[in-house]
Amino acid sequence: MSDPVLEAKGVAKVLGHGAGEVHALRGVDLSLHGGELTLLMGPSGSGKTTLLSVLGCMLAPTSGTVHVCGHPTENAGAERLAELRRNHIGFIFQSYHLFPTLTAAENIQLALDVRGEQGEKARTRALDALARVGLSHKIKSYPREMSGGEQQRVAIARAIVSDPSAILADEPTAALDSENGQAIMGILADIAREPGRGVLVVTHDSRLSVFADRIHHIEDGRIVRVEENSARPENLRAAAGAPR
Repeated sequence: MSDPVLEAKGVAKVLGHGAGEVHALRGVDLSLHGGELTLLMGPSGSGKTTLLSVLGCMLAPTSGTVHVCGHPTENAGAERLAELRRNHIGFIFQSYHLFPTLTAAENIQLALDVRGEQGEKARTRALDALARVGLSHKIKSYPREMSGGEQQRVAIARAIVSDPSAILADEPTAALDSENGQAIMGILADIAREPGRGVLVVTHDSRLSVFADRIHHIEDGRIVRVEENSARPENLRAAAGAPR
């Protein structure tokens, strides 16, 4: 097995102070490897989103260590953490976070703008990313002109356009119907087939487990069980049907 693209060891996170103190994470170990789709499953309040934020360098752990593509985050300042996010991590959210006044292609190009990539090369990369998620015909469409499933596919294209090693998705199917949710997971499973890229999906929906290579179950801030899914079908994107 290859070295992990993201790794947490003994990660704890305490939120608040005094009587309001909450131990959101309690000694979590988790590794995300390239070529794999991993689910992080648990009920509301279990620590899923907090762990995703720590792995994504948006929150610093209270204790424990996090490595991003082999780079430690311990004692890293805000600029260094931003650099790690920019160079190695793509984010997908439940609510898409698309700019309503920008077209699909322009929304994707924003992810390249922050890296200093502009002009025709950036546009070509944005169009390639749209094609990857099956939306070449929506280049000039605005979010209001697209369905929820199409907007989430634009968000996926934005997450992968800079070629990050880790894709972190926080409840990416929660706002979608079952058919579109399955299609979105099929796309993410397809992306996770690339040897150098790992995908971590936070969800509470057990129906998505068929797409995973590995499932981490979290409760009360602890990983309580890890399941391997060696029988996962290779062509789940096709099995999920064409996304709308």
